[in-house]
Order: sequence, then structure tokens, then C-alpha cells
Amino acid sequence: MSIASHAHKDPAGRETAGSRSSAGHAGRTPAATRKQRLLRTAVTMTATGLALAVPMGSQALAALNPVVLKSLHLDAATLEKVQAYDKYRTREKNQRKRAKKALRFAREQIGKPYRWGADGPSGYDCSGLAMAAWRKAGVKLPRVTYAQYRKVDRKVALKDLKPGDLVFFHGRSHVGMYVGHGRFLHAPHAGARVRIDELGARRRKQFAGAVRPGAPAYREWSPSVRELVEKIDRMSVEKRADLKPPDKKRTPQIPPPDATFPEKADNPPMTAPGHTPAEDAAPPGAPAAKPAPRPRTRPRPHRHPKPFWDIPGSQPWAEYTGP
Repeated sequence: MSIASHAHKDPAGRETAGSRSSAGHAGRTPAATRKQRLLRTAVTMTATGLALAVPMGSQALAALNPVVLKSLHLDAATLEKVQAYDKYRTREKNQRKRAKKALRFAREQIGKPYRWGADGPSGYDCSGLAMAAWRKAGVKLPRVTYAQYRKVDRKVALKDLKPGDLVFFHGRSHVGMYVGHGRFLHAPHAGARVRIDELGARRRKQFAGAVRPGAPAYREWSPSVRELVEKIDRMSVEKRADLKPPDKKRTPQIPPPDATFPEKADNPPMTAPGHTPAEDAAPPGAPAAKPAPRPRTRPRPHRHPKPFWDIPGSQPWAEYTGP
């Protein structure tokens, strides 16, 4: 079993030339290093106070909206449960991302030879491959299989396996990485190469446990806490939507209320009947001109035409009547 290289520090706290740090980082002073870490881990808040930027490498993706939490007036016990569940679900979401990264690295090692005690890059044994893959994803694991199983908090049943989980066989003396669809990736034995095998009936009989690196220990949460956190998420989204500035490309520009528009010359101002415009009014001191009288016309009564037998001399049938 090979011994992994470790970084060494002198009494001043600086890494020596034999450490893992690159040449560009070797000449950096402790103050500059601390300053860079502070800059990378600083949490910044937007002007609205609603969105939070997450420190790089932090377990939390985003804290719950403090404005919404304050508006709900939660008691101390409920607030503690809500924050604990938010941290728990955030760690699980981070773990899924890291599992994809670890599995991607492990797939890239397919075809490399098995070497006892090796953890890459030219060869691996079973535990060295698992350690190297999760190290690439930012999760530290012990070197040997037994310690790997004890170190990880989340234990997983065979029926609950997800891609990235470590599966152990033969009394936990052999380990592989589950890739999904009933298959696992591992470095089998001396003379073989890193490959993917079926998790068949024989392997299921040899199954000795599984763990999920990077995930918190399993914990049950009450439905009321879950529903409350979901409600806070919805309220946070609504608040961000309310404070979002309007889209100038889609929203028409509305003129201010005191804006005036020049009237067109071909549209003279309309006046009420009998009203004299100011420019036509009489000068000061002169008698006001009387408005012209309005013509009075009476409607003509509707006269029905007389029947032809009432008109004198118009009896056309008289010519055809006998004595």
C-alpha cells in the first residue's frame, strides 16, 4: 500500500518545496493566502437583501430568505428546525453534484491496470480508486476499505443505491462504485484492469454494505417542517419577482402627468354653442356684443294625403256606373 504525499509546513506556516502546492503558490505569504481565502469565502448580499452569494467550497447553497423568515415571526424552536432542515437538504443537493464528478473521474480510469496499494494515476487498487475518485470531487476518504465504510455517515441499503455510492463485498475487503442500472465500477484483482461489472446474483450474495460519501447521516423530518420550508421558498421567489425592475424593452414608456402636448393647427378648439372665443370678445370698456338670435323653426306637422275619393272632381268610377 503506497503512502500518499503530504504537505509539510515550516514553523512560519509556509509550505516547503516538497509540498503539493504549485510553484505559483509557493512564494505566497501567509497574509496573502489568508486574504485570498477571505475573499473566496466572503458572503455578499445584493442591494435588495434577498439573494446571497455562497462561499466557495461551502456546504450551503443559499441561506433561507431573512426577510421572509422575519415576516413569519417563528418561535426559536421552529426557526432552529427550519434552518437545520435547510442545511440538511442543501448538503444532499451538494452530494449529488459531487457524486457525478467522482463518477466521471472513475469512468476515465477504465482500462488502467490493477496495482496493489496504488491510488493513481497509472494504476489503482479497489480502495485507491474509490479514494481518488471522491478526492477529485472534494470528499476525503480513508485509504483502506474497512475505514472507508466506518468513516462515511450515510449508510445505504442495497435497494436504495444511487450512482456514486460505494458498495462493499467479501466482508468489506473489496469496494466498487455503483454506476446505476445494476452495475458497478471497480479495480477487480491483480492482472485485471479497471472495468464495469454487473451486480448480479453472485455479487448480491457477497454484498457487505454500502455508503454515500459526502451526504449527511439520514434523518427523518416532520411533514410540517418540510411544508414550512417549501412555503418560505415560494414566498422568497414571489418577493424577488416583486422587486425585479420592469423590462424597458417590453413595458411602454408612460409620460408624466404634467406632460403637455402641442395641439394641431388643423384641429381648432371646440366651443360650446353660444360661447364666444376670447379673441372674438369685445374689448374692455365696450358694450358686449349680443349674440345673434337663434332661428326658430317649428316642425311642420305631418299631413296624411287625402284619399282620391275625397278630392272634388276625382271620381274615376263615375264613368262606369249605370243609371
